[in-house]
Amino acid sequence: MESKKTLHILLFILTFFTLTYSDIFLNPQVPQTLENYKLVFLQNWPYSVSLLFILFAHEMGHYLPARFYGVKATWPFFIPLPVGPIGTMGAVIQIKQQIPDKKVLFDIGIGGPTASLVLSMIAWLVGISLSKVIEIPPGFDRSGFLFFGDSLFTYFTSQWILGPIDFATMDIQAHPLAKAGWVGLLITAVNLLPFGQLDGGHVIYSMFGENYRKWIHGLFTLFLIFALIHFTWLLWGFIIYYVVKVEHPFIRDSVSGIGKFRFYFGSIMLVSFLVIFVPKPIILGSEFEESSLLMDIFRLITNNIGFN
Repeated sequence: MESKKTLHILLFILTFFTLTYSDIFLNPQVPQTLENYKLVFLQNWPYSVSLLFILFAHEMGHYLPARFYGVKATWPFFIPLPVGPIGTMGAVIQIKQQIPDKKVLFDIGIGGPTASLVLSMIAWLVGISLSKVIEIPPGFDRSGFLFFGDSLFTYFTSQWILGPIDFATMDIQAHPLAKAGWVGLLITAVNLLPFGQLDGGHVIYSMFGENYRKWIHGLFTLFLIFALIHFTWLLWGFIIYYVVKVEHPFIRDSVSGIGKFRFYFGSIMLVSFLVIFVPKPIILGSEFEESSLLMDIFRLITNNIGFN
């Protein structure tokens, strides 16, 4: 048991380091010097600490209801990612026994995204108010840079707080707290996808029961349209289909059902997914001048039927 606790703590510490140094670690464009690592630490620790807190709150949103209902669950496993601009793949807990009914499933499933949604929104709003709008010089080559895409929530709140912003000639120099909020919202949105044993899968299955099996594969097919916008969602499509699964495993109904409050609360959380979903999460600078595959298909169809 002690060795398992050590693993949880070790993964937590490693994730702190990969979050803090994701911009510099193995980056050939940045000299790997002690001085640079010190500088990056001072710049990035607000991102690391705040995002770890968001991830921890998300997992406690699952863990505490599980313990309340007497369902055995592990401590959170944090997942470090030493490459890429984010530094983590989130965190997970393992449920160690059968969940007794759909009401318990709902409460365990919805607690995590509720916690991370609220905290991520707060982190984003505070962080974006501390961010700066910068002018992009004419003819500036963006091809060597990565940009974070926008959801409806991040776009309209950044315009409200810092705007008006013309992203053709301007960009946002994001505060680390804003970056933590953005990543927290992305992770929450992925977890709210309504499939399999993702949090959204728990919620939607609890709400609609066995009848949802009649239409969940159709919903998954609609989700794959986003793969035409950005390759990220094609990867998630494979993960969902082959690993997470489209349908949820059977859980028996609660004697009293989940109740109206839970149904309405679940509906609000599923609608919030549409508000925080990012169609193109990570954008290469070269992609600014390129259209998506979906737009290319749309233009091909409209040109062939005579619309110009």
